[in-house]
Amino acid sequence: MGLHGGTWRVHSSAVDDIELITEALTWLAGENSVIDVKSEKSALGAPQTTLIARLSRKDALKSLGKLSIDSLGRLLEDGLDARIDDERVLHLRISISELVRGNAKLCENDGDPVVKGRFKLEAYPGDDVVALATNLICELRG
Repeated sequence: MGLHGGTWRVHSSAVDDIELITEALTWLAGENSVIDVKSEKSALGAPQTTLIARLSRKDALKSLGKLSIDSLGRLLEDGLDARIDDERVLHLRISISELVRGNAKLCENDGDPVVKGRFKLEAYPGDDVVALATNLICELRG
């Protein structure tokens, strides 16, 4: 079991360093990843750039494996049931400020800028999705 794929998404404002964030996102997603960049307006009308890295099955697993050991441990300690939706998607939020420093760490403070991760779990009817996700995180943690 594993992942069907995943995405990392960043919403950044006009004052953010898009080039720096793109480099960090490329490291996180993998060198072969394609990052879509969309310039648009936020809900309040301010300029905003959205960066989306779409990951294949293999790249999604590698990317998830770049999370720090502490973050993987925290996922296990906190439990994964609240992070998995009805569509069998695992949701994560990692800190942009840590990511641009080369560290993939779960965001610890509400309100901090984040990279949103969505990973489609490979699960089938009758599978215990939380147990599958827990096993996957345990394997990545080593």
